Amino acid sequence: MSRYVSTVRALLFDLDGTLVDTREANYQAYRAAFADAGHELTPEQFATTWGRDSRDFIPDLLPGIDSAAVDSIRAAKSTFYADLLDRTTVNTALVAFLRLVAPSYRTALVSTAKSGNGEQILAAHGLRELFDVVVWGDDVAVSKPDPEGYLKALAELGVDAADGLAFEDSETGRQAAMAAGLSVLEVPHF
Repeated sequence: MSRYVSTVRALLFDLDGTLVDTREANYQAYRAAFADAGHELTPEQFATTWGRDSRDFIPDLLPGIDSAAVDSIRAAKSTFYADLLDRTTVNTALVAFLRLVAPSYRTALVSTAKSGNGEQILAAHGLRELFDVVVWGDDVAVSKPDPEGYLKALAELGVDAADGLAFEDSETGRQAAMAAGLSVLEVPHF
């Protein structure tokens, strides 16, 4: 019995935790934003949020919070984050691979990060030019684990899911990529 194996034509990457370790910068920025709003955010609480959109996890961490307060925390986080980029670390092995294959494959970045913070990370590490398509969290109505971001990237790349490979570090990201029909390579914490 033979099995058809498609040819990979597109590589789709997550940003936070996959291409760049942003955990410390994200935690410190959210901790400061929560403190500004009169709330505490512990490392243990923050650990439960990885890979999730802040529109989803802030209400989970602060039951009863209204949408205006969520937006205020998110805006403050973005402001604090800009001063913490030096606490991010690039995944040198994966970025070296990306630089090697980018000229030969269609590439996309699919992230729950908002465009403002995400573009800062790409610029800080010289990664923006490696992607044909970028889909940020504010480009979709529903974040990972919903496949919307991956489906949008595939459509913009003009590639079928069977011909794509996603690189993800979080369970929510893996779920989103698989729901879009992509094969997924799990990237361990580096």
